[in-house]
Amino acid sequence: MTVLDIQFNSKTEQVEIVYPNGKTEVLAEDSPTEPKKSPDNKKAVYISPFEWEERGSLYLVDLKNGDQNVLVAPKRDYTPKNVIWQDDSRVLVIIGYGYGTVLVGGNIFSVNIETKEKVQITQYDGHIQILDLEIENGVLHYSGIKYKDEELNESEVYSNNISLDSLMSY
Repeated sequence: MTVLDIQFNSKTEQVEIVYPNGKTEVLAEDSPTEPKKSPDNKKAVYISPFEWEERGSLYLVDLKNGDQNVLVAPKRDYTPKNVIWQDDSRVLVIIGYGYGTVLVGGNIFSVNIETKEKVQITQYDGHIQILDLEIENGVLHYSGIKYKDEELNESEVYSNNISLDSLMSY
């Protein structure tokens, strides 16, 4: 079984598959994010395009054969904004409004990579915008901003966490 690698070429700003012989093939050249490998290194995910007010898709790449598919496409005005692996079969994705300078983050969804089933983990209104995710010792830590006024002008740092075990019921 051939095992491929995936990389972000910072010079060309492209996501590339790397074959065992060192040859590379471009998968994305439209402002993609750096790919993130699954814990078992068999799959990878990235978002492209990832630009301000661009609606990107979350791509899943099989590192056995180089195939890639859209895992989460933009829907209406909502787009994937950040992603990490929950485990080998699910990713945690921040999906939020794709336009403007106020709604910069979104809510967290768990996505099954086989079925593409999305389960919403957080249910924040526009006053809380999740921007970043990290898993440490079985706990999902997430952070962003919390608007302190109705006009969405004043904000403060917001953070919270949830046990990964509690996500198993989703």
